[in-house]
Amino acid sequence: MTTIAELADARQQRLIQINDTATNRTLSAWNRIDYDNLDESWVDVGAAIVEQVTAAQFASVQGSTRYAANVATVHDFTGDRSMVIPEAFAGVDGVGREVEGVLYGAVTTTKTAVGAGLGRTQSLETGAAYLASIVKTLIADKARSGDMVAATGKGFTHYVRVVNAGACSRCAILAGISSYERAFKRHPACHCTAAPVVDGNTTGLFSSPEEYFDSLSEAEQERVFTKAGAQSIRDGAEPSKVVSARRGARGIGYSNAIGGTRQLGYPRGRFVKTTIGRRPDGAPVQVYTTSEGTTGRGAFGSRSRGRVRLMPESINEIAGEDLALRQAFLRDAGYMTTPRLTPHALLEQQRADRILVDRATRKFNNFYLG
Repeated sequence: MTTIAELADARQQRLIQINDTATNRTLSAWNRIDYDNLDESWVDVGAAIVEQVTAAQFASVQGSTRYAANVATVHDFTGDRSMVIPEAFAGVDGVGREVEGVLYGAVTTTKTAVGAGLGRTQSLETGAAYLASIVKTLIADKARSGDMVAATGKGFTHYVRVVNAGACSRCAILAGISSYERAFKRHPACHCTAAPVVDGNTTGLFSSPEEYFDSLSEAEQERVFTKAGAQSIRDGAEPSKVVSARRGARGIGYSNAIGGTRQLGYPRGRFVKTTIGRRPDGAPVQVYTTSEGTTGRGAFGSRSRGRVRLMPESINEIAGEDLALRQAFLRDAGYMTTPRLTPHALLEQQRADRILVDRATRKFNNFYLG
């Protein structure tokens, strides 16, 4: 019988394949950029790159429902019937911005390099480096988000991080079980994925940083944690404290978190969350939202009546431990649906979800959201 570890590894390798293919194709498109006419040539080059990234985001989320179902079968966990809607994840980044604007950063990065006095080749290579990192991040973030939604829809509440082979120390110290209520920690272009778990069952997967460290050869331990760091861990030090004490620990955080003056994975800019209300203690309720899919033509927009659309990670944050409420929010926002329902049953479910969401948001000063 297939194990959870085998399913998780196959899923991770498939996502890496999708990501690498899209990254190579976008870099090939970038080679057509005209150094002397960056903005003009970006019109066609950028369109091709956006198409590649959006298609890759769709493809990566397309496998989320099957992945969650297969893991549930191994766990002998029946769970709920649900299906992720891949279209709802394509075309935006982790904070809800359209990918076109994010990808244009390759042009602005190149212009900055030119202004700094770098030559033609170095400037274009700088733009390409930005592009490669951001493309990998855009695709990987959506794949993880899709897997999270699929797992939540199935009824899972926790996951274990699937550390990619050869992972850096920043990822290694995150090995272990986490709740889907919290966003996935990662650095730009991180390939780590997640496997849903039940009752702490992590058979074949690493349930702690120490367990991951012990699985490595001495040479690999020293490559990942440095020679001195690895020896400190072998002597009894906690991996997280060893890594956090080094400068290399910087640059990792939640996929939708604001760190200092820059968003993780994006070299420039500050991204401010939308304040949707206040908690009973007066603290602001801040979330990431998106305008994608909110037009009348989209599945969400056709019934949204102009409501705010939350990103999946923000939904999990504000819905808290109530699994049924998280599922209602995700269906109401158009990220997943229940298959094989009759039109009447689907309409009843949509009405019930809307009631749950409205009730939940009244505590945030009656802010109307979806």
